[in-house]
Amino acid sequence: MTDVDVDRDGLEPGRTSVDHGITARIKRSDAFRSIFRHAQLDTPRGRALQSFSNFFLHLYPVKIPKRVLRNRYSYRLGFIAAVLFGILLVTGIYLMFVYTPSVGSAYGDMQRLKTGVGFGQLIRNIHRWAAHLMVLVVFLHLVRVFYAGAYKAPREFNWVIGVMLLLLTLAFSFTGYLLPWDQLSYWAVTVGTGLVHYIPLLGGKTQDLLIGGPQVGQNTLLRFYALHVAVLPMFLVLMLAVHIWRVRKDGFAVQRTSVGAFAEEATERPAAAAAAAPMAQAAPDLYGGRVRLLGVVDRESITEAARPVDDTVFTWPHLLVRHVVVALGTSAIVLGLAVAFSAPLRGLANPNVTPEPAKAPWYFAGLQELLSRFDPLVAGILIPTGAVLVFLLLPYIDRNPDTRASHRKVAILLFSVLLAIAVGLTIIGVFFRGPGWKFIAPWTHSYIEL
Repeated sequence: MTDVDVDRDGLEPGRTSVDHGITARIKRSDAFRSIFRHAQLDTPRGRALQSFSNFFLHLYPVKIPKRVLRNRYSYRLGFIAAVLFGILLVTGIYLMFVYTPSVGSAYGDMQRLKTGVGFGQLIRNIHRWAAHLMVLVVFLHLVRVFYAGAYKAPREFNWVIGVMLLLLTLAFSFTGYLLPWDQLSYWAVTVGTGLVHYIPLLGGKTQDLLIGGPQVGQNTLLRFYALHVAVLPMFLVLMLAVHIWRVRKDGFAVQRTSVGAFAEEATERPAAAAAAAPMAQAAPDLYGGRVRLLGVVDRESITEAARPVDDTVFTWPHLLVRHVVVALGTSAIVLGLAVAFSAPLRGLANPNVTPEPAKAPWYFAGLQELLSRFDPLVAGILIPTGAVLVFLLLPYIDRNPDTRASHRKVAILLFSVLLAIAVGLTIIGVFFRGPGWKFIAPWTHSYIEL
């Protein structure tokens, strides 16, 4: 065999290979070719075949609109959330090897992570910060999708899946909050689960199902652990897979142009359509109910069209390289936060000693602020439930098909007001509340609990 071999894959007719040496022999071996079915040719057809034959590349479309590459298209928030979830899975599995869901050993396991487990405290810090950032990023992703109008047809159901993913993310983070079994986590979960009691008719039974007793204890810890490491991850992975699949099937939320692979579908000329309509209606009578398509087509209709300009690029390497950079940047930010700020560990959980203030996790601080101002049934049940229902039904309530902000002023104004209220209540609850839930300036004394 010479150094110049004809391409055995037949990806590009007439293309030859000049590779030689050990690397070339390995690539030509049956073992290598059984794993990598096609050669990595830097040609359009080669890139397409790589996407078709590679499982990970097959998660992406072969080609995408060029506008998707812009950072401001989505700020890569959806991909960042997926990266954070991957970090949580990896670090969570590591922590499972040294954690026992028991009130007698959980707190000791947290202390042992500091000195008795290799990189234990760092891994816990990474896990905690990734969880906080995932809640924030998923929420920002939902906000961006609304402002972009990307929840409109044909993406209505994918918006519903996105709202469900946000709820699962909140549940994921909340169930993990209890596992350290310190004063911070114990009383935060006590406050959070106390809201469930106000659900009409089902409140008491639902609270008993979550807590498993008269107060937060061993049964609660075990149930939260099972939810956190098994039930919620299973549902989240399933919903995330469906969400990504629907993004591919529903298409990218870009303004479609009149040319290119993602161009709008051509419509009939009004004059031609009007002229053809009477002929189509008369055709059954003229031909005894038998219609030939060519018999009712206007002979002056357009039979020639200009070749569209390709406005797409291959996912590999253009989008994939950007995703690798974003994944590395996200990991670096999480690592930096983990090194700079250690995950807190207060004293051992004590049901008889209530810390001041007893705060819920920061993402529920706005809800806790509402509870201090309104009746628990209104603030803890009716308002959150109503907000979730409105979000779920939003694509079906908003019948305006236009996605441009200038044509959606009322919807954007209402959403912005509600968003400002929610953010404002969260900021007040996190930074400006102290013992007795009194207003405290954060620059005088900080009671921030993360």
